[in-house]
Amino acid sequence: MPEFTYAPLEAPADLAVTAAQRTREAHDVLALARQEAGAIRAQAHAEGFEAGRQEAVAAAAPAAEALAAAARALAAETDALAERTEIAAVELALRIAEQALGAALAAEPARVLDVVRGALRRLVERERVLLLVNPGDLDLVRDRVGALVGELGGIEHCEVQAERRVPRGGAVVRTEEGEVDATLATKLQRAREVLEHELSAA
Repeated sequence: MPEFTYAPLEAPADLAVTAAQRTREAHDVLALARQEAGAIRAQAHAEGFEAGRQEAVAAAAPAAEALAAAARALAAETDALAERTEIAAVELALRIAEQALGAALAAEPARVLDVVRGALRRLVERERVLLLVNPGDLDLVRDRVGALVGELGGIEHCEVQAERRVPRGGAVVRTEEGEVDATLATKLQRAREVLEHELSAA
């Protein structure tokens, strides 16, 4: 008959120690698995968040560029509108000035003498002067030109002639050296040019 040998059975105390040890090992493995699962979940969340952020940035890029382009276009249109408004304001101011000065000259025709005086003062060459005025101002200027010439001095000969192209209240003074245009339209044109230059330089 064959011979059998039997290994001794573990004692109940040894079984309790082994079961407790195995339970601890199982808890340790479970805790490690939970820790690894948490790390994997956090990494996946971070990667998902970054991927989502990148997708959102990529999806929003065309809209952001369109918004930036719209802002640039709005700024350019605002600048153009401001420039047009400034030019319109200058034109309006000059028209108002022209009407106000025209009304003042109509109310006080003698103001033409101030215009003539100012034009004669600007002359460098004063020996022979031809003074052109509107036919409506001719008699007044002829009556007073002697006093103006005496006041300013240096004018040997001053002839006053009517010129219908010279508007009321204006004067054109001619000498051998050139011409001084003291008409309201010319003064306003000079003012317009100065203002337009200032606006374009700003």
